[in-house]
Amino acid sequence: MGIIKKMHYKSKLILCYLVLVSFPLILCLVLLYQSIVKPVRENAVSAIDQRLDQELNTINSKIEKIRNVSYLVSTNTVINKFFVPRFYGDLELIEILNNDISPLLSWLEASSPEISYYHFFTNNPSIPETQYLHQYDDYRSEPWMQEMEHTIFDKGYYLEPCHINRSYSYGYGGEDQMVYSLFYPLLTSSNFLEVCIKPSVFFEDMKTIPAMESGFVAAVNSDGKIISDLPAKVTEDFRLSLEQRLMEGDCLSDSDEGPFLVSLAQTEYLISIKQIGSLDSWILCAVPNAEIVGPVLKAQQSFTLVILAAAIGIVLLSYLLSTLLIRKINTIIDAVHKIQEGDFHVAIPVNGEDEIDQLATDINYMSFKINELINRVYKARMLQKETELSALQAQINPHFLFNILDTFKMIAIIHDLDDFSDSIAALGNLMRYNISPASYHCTLEHELQIIRDYINIQNLLLNNRVTLLLSVPDNLLRFEIPNFILQPIIENSFVHGFENKLSELIIKVTIYRGDSSIIIKIEDNGTGISGEQQQTLTAAMKKSTETLEVEPISLEPQERESSRSGKSIGILNVNLRLFLLYGRHYSFTFSSSDLGGACNTISLPVSIPTKEQEENFLNERSKL
Repeated sequence: MGIIKKMHYKSKLILCYLVLVSFPLILCLVLLYQSIVKPVRENAVSAIDQRLDQELNTINSKIEKIRNVSYLVSTNTVINKFFVPRFYGDLELIEILNNDISPLLSWLEASSPEISYYHFFTNNPSIPETQYLHQYDDYRSEPWMQEMEHTIFDKGYYLEPCHINRSYSYGYGGEDQMVYSLFYPLLTSSNFLEVCIKPSVFFEDMKTIPAMESGFVAAVNSDGKIISDLPAKVTEDFRLSLEQRLMEGDCLSDSDEGPFLVSLAQTEYLISIKQIGSLDSWILCAVPNAEIVGPVLKAQQSFTLVILAAAIGIVLLSYLLSTLLIRKINTIIDAVHKIQEGDFHVAIPVNGEDEIDQLATDINYMSFKINELINRVYKARMLQKETELSALQAQINPHFLFNILDTFKMIAIIHDLDDFSDSIAALGNLMRYNISPASYHCTLEHELQIIRDYINIQNLLLNNRVTLLLSVPDNLLRFEIPNFILQPIIENSFVHGFENKLSELIIKVTIYRGDSSIIIKIEDNGTGISGEQQQTLTAAMKKSTETLEVEPISLEPQERESSRSGKSIGILNVNLRLFLLYGRHYSFTFSSSDLGGACNTISLPVSIPTKEQEENFLNERSKL
């Protein structure tokens, strides 16, 4: 595991590709071996089996033909009548033998070349012995005769295995040659027909057609002796060695076990054997193993080349795929390094929809959001600093001003000018609130108190024509909101509410809790705001926030003065501050009030970022 951990990601990818591809590759190679290499030897063995089956069919066909001829002879009426006892007299029997039976048998021998000899065994003592006729009782005690009687009783005929031709009392026979004997019973009792067939009748065609290129097919008897002619190229020593190997290895008894290898004359042969059931003999096919292994070796070499080509192709493909994937990852790593160095203007190319492309998209979005957040916090901080600077610029010897205000307040109290005294106190509170170091946010209770002080001062100027109505639940008084949010809106009501109006001004502040926000409604009964004015003001607010998203704050002094002197600059300022603090999670709308004037509605989320959170973020950013 330690080695794998230290490997490069590219090496791990290549290793994974090789492991994943190895299993189907091995399976395919095994199937390929089974379908290409292995069948080469199986096809060769199958060709040998087909050759043996073909020879077996030929031999069985010849046996069937000889059986049919023998059966016809055994059922011939003339022959069977001849063997019936007391059917003919002695002289008549001799005459029929010479004139009918002997010519008939001679004709049968001449017309059936596959049959070498005919022998009849009879229990009729009147029939003389000839080259064709033999007395049954003379051979009844012979084992082969007993075996013949037993088999004929079960099967109706008897095919004696290959043996040396027997020498009977009369006639031909006795040659030192191998024959097969086929026995059929005659229609008369205890009379039998024997036909003798030389092995060459069954196996003479074997040597003319070689097995594969240099192999041969031969027949052997139960003793392992080859009873068929072999091709001229097979030497006598080879023949003797093969017969010895067949007997020593007990191959004939295990012929059903399939082909086996035998070393003969310094050459390895593949021997395949099949039994000729009716003859109690075997045919074998001997093929040099080199002729079978040669194509197999060629197939194995081709198979090896295929394996090497597949392995090289897989390694190259794994390398190319890994290189393509690593190229994307390296691009992402370079982009991350730029972000670590403080460059958030990164744009990783995305050309697909896989996980790596999704990661690149997420990093692009993350860098954009970080850049946007830094820009927003920076702008918020700049706006806050401008507010602080404005407040500081107004602090011209604040203690001196506060002392003078306290002196004015004492003079008013001495002269019983209570309203004037309260207004001076309210003005002092407002000045302390505005010129003291600006807090980031304050409670609703504090902000409402500032509004009361502001209304008191305005009532001193307007002869108490302003009425303030507050509808705020006690449980919301401790809710924190950004400072300088409500006072500019109240001030806007005075600026625009008293235009062309001499009657009383009513300002109503309603605050309540929504599902996930705090709703602040400020209404008045002033001149109101028309639909066109609402659209214009809404468009100006939208434009200011969109500009703030794209460009940093860069108001020159003359621009700030111009902005301050313009109408509704307080509303725009409040909207900008809310946008910088809450993003798109607040709302500021305008409508007509039931009091007859304008209605300003602000919706703030329940939780707002604290000053400590914003300062911590700026500190971390400065460290980068």
